[in-house]
Amino acid sequence: MGAIASVRKSNTAIQLREPTDFGERNFQSALVIFTNACNLECSHCFVFRDDNPNEPRDKMDDANMLHQLRQLRDKHDIKYMLFMGGEPMIRKDLLVEAMKIFEHCSIATNGTYGIPSVPGHLVSVSLDGPEGPNDAIRGEGVFRKVEKAIRERDMGDGTSVMLQMVLTRQNEAHLEDFVEEVKDWPVTGLAFNFYVPTRDDDSPLVWRDLKERDLVVERLIALKRRYPSFIKSNIGSLELMMSDVCKEYIGEDGEKCLLRNVLPLYMGDEGSFERTFCCYGNDVDCERCGAYGIFNQAFHLAQGNEGHLLITGASV
Repeated sequence: MGAIASVRKSNTAIQLREPTDFGERNFQSALVIFTNACNLECSHCFVFRDDNPNEPRDKMDDANMLHQLRQLRDKHDIKYMLFMGGEPMIRKDLLVEAMKIFEHCSIATNGTYGIPSVPGHLVSVSLDGPEGPNDAIRGEGVFRKVEKAIRERDMGDGTSVMLQMVLTRQNEAHLEDFVEEVKDWPVTGLAFNFYVPTRDDDSPLVWRDLKERDLVVERLIALKRRYPSFIKSNIGSLELMMSDVCKEYIGEDGEKCLLRNVLPLYMGDEGSFERTFCCYGNDVDCERCGAYGIFNQAFHLAQGNEGHLLITGASV
């Protein structure tokens, strides 16, 4: 890395830096941890795990963020970008500018800062169950605040808005109730991911074994059959998550994982991005991985579809 130029803002020179060298390969899809700041502390969030680069907060200034994203787009031919946090809407003005860099964008947001108007792009809003269970995870009043933001947005502005739930052993009992609660909300649908544990994770979030998780996958498949348009998960993709076949698509240490084709951009030292082992960080337990995107991509490839891959469960 090295300084290549400087720009002037409010009479202060800002030094622009070259992005980290991630090699020469192309990445059709990437994700960026747009900020490490967040107003919530969700128990299942993978960004703030101890082994991931997440301190200090917002170590990259706006000019370098935009400059390095442009450089990485051009070098790696990135077409699809998922903006994450933290909470990316904390840097809303910068977010709107950064989205102009890429052809296709998604935003993963907790919805408490409102729903941005980004015509032609996707906003994925996270909730983790009906009001009581969700607020136990995300904070008191969050569920109704998010619902209000979704209902009050301009539904004719061309922005696709989707709900996203991360299923864990902590909240899986509320799966059906949550679907019933939100099925008539003014959104394009509901997507799901399953919790991705760390190697030594024995928290209440983790199923005791994959066969126990199978029961939740089967319940989700039943809901998909009941609400085929609203629930965006594919039955074929979900079937690949079952315990008797899922390791065929991950491997023992992620060697078969198709999410390795996504470039994860975490904020590293010295004002540049760094790459983690996978999108979910450096200490993931690949054998117990629940990332829907892996199995969804495998399903589409088997069907002869080369669709893009993003970490969000909204990649259907």
